[in-house]
Amino acid sequence: MNPISFNYKFPPLQNLKYDIPASIAVFFVAVPLCLGIAHASGAPLFSGLITGIVGGILVGFLSSSNLSVSGPAAGLTAIAISGIQNLGSFEGFLTATFLAGLIQLTLGFLRAGSVASYIPNTVIKGMLSAIGLILILKEFPHMIGYDVEAMGVEEFNITREDVSDGYQNSGVAGSNSLTLFFNSLLHINKGVLLIGLASFISMTVWEKLYHKRFKLVPGALLVVMAGMLVQFIYERFSGEATLTADHFVNIPDLGSMAAISNVFIRPDFSVFNQYGLYVTAFTVAAVASIETLLSTEAIEKLDPAHQITNPNQELVAQGIGNTLSGLLGGLPMTAVIVRGSVNVNSGARSKYSTIIHGFLIAVAILFFAFLMNKIPLASLAAILVFTGLKLLNPSMFMKEYRLGWSQFIPFIVTLLAIVFTDLLIGVIIGLVVAFIAISMEDYQATIFRVVDTGTRKRVILGDNVNFLYKPKLIKVLRSVEPGTTLEIDGSNNRYIDRDIIEIIQEFKEASGQRNINVIIGGIKTMDNNNKDFHEEMQESYDKLFKNNRKWIAEKLDEDPNYFKSRAGGQTPKYLFIGCSDSRVPANEITGTEAGEMFVQRNIANMVVHTDVNLMSVLQYSVEVLNVKHVIVCGHYGCGGVRAAMEDQAHGLIDKWLRNIKDVVRLHKAELDAIEDHELKHRRLVELNVREQVLNLFKTSYIQKNIQAYGFPQVHGWVYDINDGKLIDLKIDVKKEFPDFDDVYKLY
Repeated sequence: MNPISFNYKFPPLQNLKYDIPASIAVFFVAVPLCLGIAHASGAPLFSGLITGIVGGILVGFLSSSNLSVSGPAAGLTAIAISGIQNLGSFEGFLTATFLAGLIQLTLGFLRAGSVASYIPNTVIKGMLSAIGLILILKEFPHMIGYDVEAMGVEEFNITREDVSDGYQNSGVAGSNSLTLFFNSLLHINKGVLLIGLASFISMTVWEKLYHKRFKLVPGALLVVMAGMLVQFIYERFSGEATLTADHFVNIPDLGSMAAISNVFIRPDFSVFNQYGLYVTAFTVAAVASIETLLSTEAIEKLDPAHQITNPNQELVAQGIGNTLSGLLGGLPMTAVIVRGSVNVNSGARSKYSTIIHGFLIAVAILFFAFLMNKIPLASLAAILVFTGLKLLNPSMFMKEYRLGWSQFIPFIVTLLAIVFTDLLIGVIIGLVVAFIAISMEDYQATIFRVVDTGTRKRVILGDNVNFLYKPKLIKVLRSVEPGTTLEIDGSNNRYIDRDIIEIIQEFKEASGQRNINVIIGGIKTMDNNNKDFHEEMQESYDKLFKNNRKWIAEKLDEDPNYFKSRAGGQTPKYLFIGCSDSRVPANEITGTEAGEMFVQRNIANMVVHTDVNLMSVLQYSVEVLNVKHVIVCGHYGCGGVRAAMEDQAHGLIDKWLRNIKDVVRLHKAELDAIEDHELKHRRLVELNVREQVLNLFKTSYIQKNIQAYGFPQVHGWVYDINDGKLIDLKIDVKKEFPDFDDVYKLY
């Protein structure tokens, strides 16, 4: 049930050597993202930084996730803009954020986080790839100097709020991510391009060649230093100051303690009487909770250690974080995939990284704003583009493709839907497509099996029969011919939909008009009693004794000593090894009387050396009864042979059928050359008889008696149930198996 625990135990301190470098990477990325999302939300810039600090320190401490990183989310920018407008002020929206936090707390204690476990992996993977593609589309322009859009915006369509202050009149508002990406190629800033390329190459070389050897050195810091160095060298030797304020991190300078106190805007609780407050609060809570659960699920997939997150505790942590963020003047927060991805890719091991990054943001704001503002956005964009390329992994596409269309289509649809809309809408679309794909695949699965033996048909229900299988079941029921006995076996069923029960019940009620006898068993929610059927069962049983008395009378009329002459013993001339099929009665098809034929029957007339029953019959008939002929008789239409030709499991009988599959293996080339399925079946029946005859010759009983007395003769027959004729296959073991004596001869 994912119990919520506040008994916190800090991770081992040795994790710090991995977490400190990772925290620096997350810190460098988080600062411009916090500022960009605040700008896109129409909120004070410091509100984004406050959220980053609270999300890092407080939520990082309370969260059960070791690697997710919380902060302001691009998916909430539209809600923030709308909330500020509807409530009349940013202060009113802070109240909505505070209330949203309380709602998330309630959801966590109600264990609503468990819904995350129902999200298919293919949707999560599509979401990760989509985030990778978005990072490339959105951050590449920053990497080459086209800083039109505020950093951190993820939506496909660009609004006026998304545009940086210096480009408000550029006409970019109203365009989209693809347009911006391709336009950036026409507005390359040479100086920024050099910084971006140097940063990206530095990041790539460091990760590929040096990261594993120097884990204590933060790669992101080296990238930032490389970018600043290239900028200095370029401007020094080219004489051009190509970078403007839009190309750098831009943390407002607090300057004094008074300015610091003004940063913390208090919520306006007077809006509690406005209906719009509750709409906004519930919207923020719902979207923030869903995005958090999606992000933590995604980070679990990226985590090399596969650490498990308690989704309910995560909602509680987010609720506490949003409550405090609203009180301090911050934006609403979620766990953010971008920051979490950077955290994982930078080698973080535990929550120290998240917490330290929060402290670094606070320290940078208070003491190092002037230094942070010298960092080129191109360097930070290079880190994010590098992260995007790792998330947009081509091998992931191939893996999902190999898993089949039911996995690949939801993966691709989720990816495209997120890129062309936003995270939440894209995931919802992906979930709908995944549900359709899963339903179609589930519908095609063998949820019930039909065994057709002509006048008797059996429908074996699976363990879970839901309403999706109505068309399949209706088709099967409508195919039942008049005069058929239909058995519906629910003994393996654990759940059956009410619609399915009604269909079966209606068919049973109407079956009498079509002369169909319906027997229902094993379905607990249905009345399985059938008085007429039980009466018929008793009549069919009593009929056996009536037939017996009639047969006795007929035999005594023919020969008064018929039974006395046979009571003294038996001297059969034949051992008949046939199939258990009720349509192949040994005495009737050969015209023999009682006492003339010794009979052993099993499924598909097999001679298996480990079958003690058959071997005992063979020894007794050959060594004691001295039969002169041993006959293996197969028959066309054999159910056992048909089952062995299928690529599906049949239960315990599969162990027996494996012997027939061995016959298929021995004669695969010949059978594969036969295209007609029925002709292939008939040929396999013949080949199976042939192999069983060979198996008889392998036994010591047959070889010993032939050596001593010259008998029994061994024959291979096939009985054609369509016309009643017996066919002698005339199997000559010495001729058909020329190496027999070299391999199997015992006497």
